[in-house]
Parts: sequence; C-alpha cells; structure tokens
Amino acid sequence: MSDLSKARTGTIIVIVTVIHALSPLAMQIFVPALPSIRESFSATVADTQWVISGFSAALAFAMLAYGPVSDRFGRRRVVLLGLTVFCIGSAISYWADSLAMLVLGRVVQAVGVAAGSTMGRAVAADVMPPEKLARAVSFMTMALVMGPMLAPVIAGYLVSTVGWRSIPLLLGACSALLLLMAIKWMPETHKPQGSKAPVSDGNGGSTLGKSPFLTTGFVGHLTILIAVQVGVYGYLSASPYLVIDMLGYEPFHFGYVFVYLTLGYLLGTAFSGWGVLASRGLLACGILSYAIGGGLMLGLVVNGVVNLYSIVGPAAMLSFANGISQPQCMAAALSAAPTRRGTASSIVGFSQIMAGGVGFQLMGWLPNGSPAPMTMLICACALTGGIGLLLIYRSCFLARRLPPSRERRIKSS
Repeated sequence: MSDLSKARTGTIIVIVTVIHALSPLAMQIFVPALPSIRESFSATVADTQWVISGFSAALAFAMLAYGPVSDRFGRRRVVLLGLTVFCIGSAISYWADSLAMLVLGRVVQAVGVAAGSTMGRAVAADVMPPEKLARAVSFMTMALVMGPMLAPVIAGYLVSTVGWRSIPLLLGACSALLLLMAIKWMPETHKPQGSKAPVSDGNGGSTLGKSPFLTTGFVGHLTILIAVQVGVYGYLSASPYLVIDMLGYEPFHFGYVFVYLTLGYLLGTAFSGWGVLASRGLLACGILSYAIGGGLMLGLVVNGVVNLYSIVGPAAMLSFANGISQPQCMAAALSAAPTRRGTASSIVGFSQIMAGGVGFQLMGWLPNGSPAPMTMLICACALTGGIGLLLIYRSCFLARRLPPSRERRIKSS
C-alpha cells in the first residue's frame, strides 16, 4: 500500500472511480443513437451493431495488455496514455464520414478507456489496505452503476436536439477534463519491484514462488465472478423476449425491469461494503441468494407459473448476489498478487466482459420461447459458483495447515 495521507487517498479514489466510470458510460451512451447512426450512413441494423460490439470486444482484449504494462512501468503513465488515446478515438468518431470510420473510432475509444477500467481497480489496491479494499471496491462499483443509468437519458436528449455527433464530442470533452485532473492530482501509486518475495494468495497463505493466479483461492474467486456474470447476462439476454414477445408487455414496461434489477444490485454492493461479514461469509450469502433466486424461478416454471412476477421477481436475488460477489471477488483477486495488481485487474476485467458476452450468446443459441432454458442456465451457474466457494474454503483450510509442514521440510533439508 502506498504511503499517502487519507485526504490524498480519497482524492485518488474519486479520480480513478470517475475515470473507471467513463467505460460503461462510453459503451451505453451510443445505444439510443443507433437508429440515427443507421439512418445517417444508410446502413443495416446488423452493421450498425458493430458500434457497440466492436467497442466491447476491443475493450476486453485491451484490458489484458494494460495490467502487465502498468506493473512494469507504473499506473500513472498508463492512465494518461489511455485518456489521450480515448480523446483521439472521440475525435475520429466525431469526424467519421462512414460507418466503418465510426467503428474504427469506437475501437480506438475502447483501447483508450480500457486503461482506466483496469487501473481503477489496481490503483485502489495500491492505496487501500487489504482489510478496507473490498469496501472501497464496493462503493466504487456503486458509483459505476450511475454511468449506464444516466447514459440513455443523456444520449436521448443529445440525439433529439443536436444529433448523434454530439455524443463523441461530449465524451472527448469529458476525457480531456479527466486527463487534466489526472495530470494535476494523480501521483504514481505503484513502484515496480524486481524481487520475487513470497506473496499472499488472498486467503492468508503464501504462494512461495508459485504463480498467484494459479492458486486455489484466486481460481475460486474468479469462478464465482464468471458464474454469476454468465447467469445474470443470460437473464438480461432472454428476459426481453420473454416479457415483451411471450407475455405481451410493451417495451417501455420492460424498462422498469432494469430499474428493479439495478436496485437489487445496489443493495448487494451496499451490503458488501458495510463489512458486516467477512469476505467468505459475504460470498456464501451471495451464492445462497443466487441459488434461491434461480431455484425459485425454476420451480415456478416447472409448476406452470409463468407470468411477469415469476420471471422478474426472483431476478432481484440474482442482482443482489451480483452486487455482493463482484467487489469481494475483485478485492480478493487484487490482493492475491501485491506486486502484480495490474495483471490481476486485467484478468478480472477481461473475465467479466467475456463472461457477460458468453451469457448473452448462450441464450441466443438456446430456445427463447420458454423461460425454462434461462432458469436452467441460472441454476447451473449457481452450482458452478458453489464449486468456486468450496475452492475458496479449501484454500483457507490449506493456508492454515500447510505452513508448519513446509517449515519442517525447510528445516530438515
């Protein structure tokens, strides 16, 4: 942890949280503008979707690069580079005279904003003590929710009054302001170390030369994160067809479903940040909530109860579990490798985005005329999350038992 005053640490956390929030904002803010963009370039719906999907794919893979680079050269340089690249991507998007040029600009934006997404978690781990990291990540996550909530409102107003080109102009201005703030108030929080000292596996044990990303504890936390994300995004993929096409509700009615799910997520992150339980206890509560929600949904479907309440009601427990598991798993993963937090953040961010994409695509392959495939996928993810939880408890058990035997082996050699 960096030796910084509490006031300066608070300023750094605020700055990296806002920079981190630029990623979901930049992804979601173009969604309401897609019809206008399609009309502007006389493109097909499928081609226009690349404005979003191209950004998402580039974001995921760019995250893998920034973490190791920041471990070697420091966080500050990576953040400044990323914001500069994002400004360039915003300029390309604003001046785009074809859909292909706009998609290129969006890809450049994603490559730039990936730095902030990755560094937000890594910087928090640099400046916060391990026992307070999960709480800090919880409240950072709550702040990140505001981006997707506000983006459609902002974009809808801009598109209807000024036009879609005002969106990259706004994003470019925001990134330029954040760049100036980072230059003035964000110090370097990571000093690259060449030594390979034994590091914690995130559960109190030492890896003793073993890669921290291959420990049972790290794999267990990553398993829970991926399982929960796959199920939640599978639900988000299937629920519009079920609510609108199968049950006959209007699209604006489905908008309230997102508000309902967001509230569940916020409650989960708040519960995670209060620190009323230890990390393993919170994760157990999250997996239990996830299993109850999925099991209740499946039980209602099996018994022929298919209506808005049976499909949407239990989903709040899924969002609640997601709100608990995300900050806890992120904090544990970042604590697993104190000298390689950037790499850990890259792995977590990439896994999150790819798990969401897998969940969406799985429901595209499965039949969507019935809620049964969706509920079975959620229950399978709950079971997988339970396996991840068992791995975490096993890691804790081994961490308590193995050090004495290792010490005896060292003395006898």
